[in-house]
Amino acid sequence: MNLPDHERLLESIARLTEKRDRESLELCLIQTMFELLPTEEISLYQVEGHQFGLLVRVNPEGCWSMNEESQYADYPMPVINDALFTDCLCRRQMLVEPVSARTQRYAFPILYQNQGIGVLCLESTRDLSEDRRLIAGFMRIYQNYLALIHENAHDRLTGLLNRKTFDERLINILLSYRRTDPMLGVLRANERRQHDDGNSYWLAVLDIDHFKRINDTFGHLYGDEVLLLMANLMRQSFRRNDLLFRYGGEEFVIVLKTETKSNALSILERFRHTVELYNFPQVGQVTISIGVSQINASEMPTMIIERADRALYYAKANGRNQIHCYENLTANGTIFLQYDQPSDDIELF
Repeated sequence: MNLPDHERLLESIARLTEKRDRESLELCLIQTMFELLPTEEISLYQVEGHQFGLLVRVNPEGCWSMNEESQYADYPMPVINDALFTDCLCRRQMLVEPVSARTQRYAFPILYQNQGIGVLCLESTRDLSEDRRLIAGFMRIYQNYLALIHENAHDRLTGLLNRKTFDERLINILLSYRRTDPMLGVLRANERRQHDDGNSYWLAVLDIDHFKRINDTFGHLYGDEVLLLMANLMRQSFRRNDLLFRYGGEEFVIVLKTETKSNALSILERFRHTVELYNFPQVGQVTISIGVSQINASEMPTMIIERADRALYYAKANGRNQIHCYENLTANGTIFLQYDQPSDDIELF
């Protein structure tokens, strides 16, 4: 490798190490490899059950990223079945297959915590044997940074996304409302969510009822186990695209994408009922209270959280183990009576 190649490689590594979120890291990785390697196309896929979902693709025609489209709730992730990718992950090694007389496909497994989470695919008319060490080096950088990003973005106890990540994701959602569609010249995402038949974002704040009593009665180890089991129930109950956070202590946040308010409340009610019926070891029955509010483009994040908190406060002050929506409570004029005059003998949190 001559000096200009060394300089390009160092510059590429420097660009990768600047990234602080998974989406921008993956986009930069694929673009960088496409610049340095003699390939016709490079794609990155993640495991989607028994299939593979396309995340990033770069070829001479340009760059495509799922993250750029995912601001639209109804945009589907391109998913494929691919025997080469399946074999690559099963064997935990790079595999090659011919695409045509001149072109070959190279599949590299992506591992995280010894689990296959994706595949890097390169198509080239040239033999990439001499470049495999370079590709492997980029994969190690990617996997190492993926581990760091995951650790920084997730709560250590429950494995859910953490408070810092919540702040970042909520801001990104609000920014996505304001992005202009270059084809229409209008705020497409914002316009969609002004109609009842479009997808909306809903923010739900969830609090475990009487959690202090659980800690005082059974000890903090059992309290932590309740938090862990609650996080597991959340992962089992909600969809892949729903965002799940541990907001702090016994409080969690869920961000849903769905068409109507009634859909959002129905999804959350099913989860509330699931928790109510679950037998927590040693502790027994645990219930939750939930406050919900719609995420509107024109508002500050603090206003959105405050609305959901007010609905949660009402649920806690009126019997717990229930869900209330801020928009419903303000429409019938009841939330302010309860919010301004809480009972002194109610344990709210």
